[in-house]
Amino acid sequence: MKLINIEPKDNYILRIFLDDDSIVDFDVKAEMERIPCYKPLYDSSLFKQVKFKNKRIYWSDQFDFHLDQILERGHIVNFDKKTEVQ
Repeated sequence: MKLINIEPKDNYILRIFLDDDSIVDFDVKAEMERIPCYKPLYDSSLFKQVKFKNKRIYWSDQFDFHLDQILERGHIVNFDKKTEVQ
């Protein structure tokens, strides 16, 4: 499983799209509160510059999360395909 897209949302949530069609919302704010070195990500312009590669999201060498962490602390997003807008 690997990342195929990432979308910064309001309130420091990242919506992460995986190659198995899973979608995970990852609350980066919870991690910023828990781990002091992530506090610079409160700068919304920096937060929105998130990138991804294979199984890692990152902003720089200092700020990153591995897919294992994301899956452990994230929440699966369920869409009702009947009501999903095309």
